[in-house]
Amino acid sequence: MNDRPILLSRRAFGFGAAALPFLAAPARPVVVASDEDVTTLDPHLIRNNHPIGSIIWSIFDSLVRRRPDGTHEPRLALAWEQPTPNTWRFHLRPNVRFQNSEAFDSQAVVVSVNRMNISPFNGESQLWQQTNLRQVAALDPLTVEFTTAGPALTMLYWLEEAFIGPPRYLAETSPAMIGAHPIGSGPYSFVEWQQGDHVTLTANDAHWAGPPSIRDVIFRAVPEQSSRLNELKAGSVDLVPGLDPDNAGSAVSGLSRAVQVPGLRKMHMGFSQSGITPLKDRRVRQAINHAVDVATMIDTLERGMATPLVSVLNPPNNDPSLRPFGYDPARAAALLREAGHEGFAVEIAFDSKYSDALESCEVAAAYLGAIGLLANVVAYESGHFAETLRARAFPGLYFYGFGALIEPLVELVIFTSDAVDNASAYHNPAFDRLVKTASVTQDETARIALLRQAERMVWEDCPWLYLWHLPEINGLSKRLLYTPRADEYVELYQARLATS
Repeated sequence: MNDRPILLSRRAFGFGAAALPFLAAPARPVVVASDEDVTTLDPHLIRNNHPIGSIIWSIFDSLVRRRPDGTHEPRLALAWEQPTPNTWRFHLRPNVRFQNSEAFDSQAVVVSVNRMNISPFNGESQLWQQTNLRQVAALDPLTVEFTTAGPALTMLYWLEEAFIGPPRYLAETSPAMIGAHPIGSGPYSFVEWQQGDHVTLTANDAHWAGPPSIRDVIFRAVPEQSSRLNELKAGSVDLVPGLDPDNAGSAVSGLSRAVQVPGLRKMHMGFSQSGITPLKDRRVRQAINHAVDVATMIDTLERGMATPLVSVLNPPNNDPSLRPFGYDPARAAALLREAGHEGFAVEIAFDSKYSDALESCEVAAAYLGAIGLLANVVAYESGHFAETLRARAFPGLYFYGFGALIEPLVELVIFTSDAVDNASAYHNPAFDRLVKTASVTQDETARIALLRQAERMVWEDCPWLYLWHLPEINGLSKRLLYTPRADEYVELYQARLATS
């Protein structure tokens, strides 16, 4: 039996080129060390922001790019307008080719967008569901029109994650091959994927914006955080994203530094309302929020570097009048008595994706024990945790970080009853109606008022034990000039190397 890693290379498909011996030796590749390997490189099966999303953003282009502050800029679409409230028309960039030489045009957009509406891609690509898209049509080679069932106020947001591939390649190639050998029109071209080890990309010299400053990039899978940090300090790794406050200082050496930006990921413990009966009572969920001293956990576990959640919306879009529940064990005990659910047992599930998960769950369990609840902390294998999350099947609480987002309608829609990301199975028809109405309300003042109502409603209903915003901390080599994104995507085509 052959136990060697599977090697998937563009050279095997005839895309390679021999090195020219008279050229000066290029700079060594920039290496990104991540805690996990990718599971697919299919542009319509992005299952996490990083590393899958980061690599897809590098190989593929979307019609619109999301800037780090959440605003929008042209990418494959040069301009757009809305002829009617239910119609979006995009004018495409001319003279763009995919990395296999297929031409980019409106038909390429139609093929990719229609692919996002079929299984299994529609389980990850939410464009059709979230915009009520009904049809995408090519009006001419460089004009494409999207027709929706109602006003789609988040159309640009979802198009920023709707990547366009070469139409013939998508139509004639098996999904497994597309996921193993991606071809886009982005700033980088795929070279190889050695499963369990690394993905290698190289600059796309024919990219419409010109090739990126950094020529070669390697995304490595290095599961142990200590190993990632040791390699960063030794100079064999250039970027380690997603450091936690406890080890950020370990990224600093003569060759490396730590860079922090405000994070958008909302850490919480979700209450599974399809699980044990007491968690279906909002008084119990409020009691647990009062029972846990989040401020002390931030000071101790997060070294004071995290910020407490004050809303389910990320700033600057949150309602400033909302406040954390506050540590009040007497109030917590009173709410439990009022609900008639004292002294029950509850599971707190976690996986090891977040290095502080076990300790956070154990501290929370101790606080719950102080008000008479028996909390059992249970470690889940990462794959099982992800499956249970998707199935809304946790029996109690689960420690998780969600939503590195900066778009209120998208952040609120995850709590609607039928949302694929509603892992806690929160169900409130009044909330659903508010969000649905806001999503089609074009008057900004009226829409904000509806969003405020929905935001306060879900905050007080407590589908989560509200914890903190993780800061986004990256370890960077001193030769790499790059500002991390708060939403955790890595865009190395926006980076460059220091000249000295």
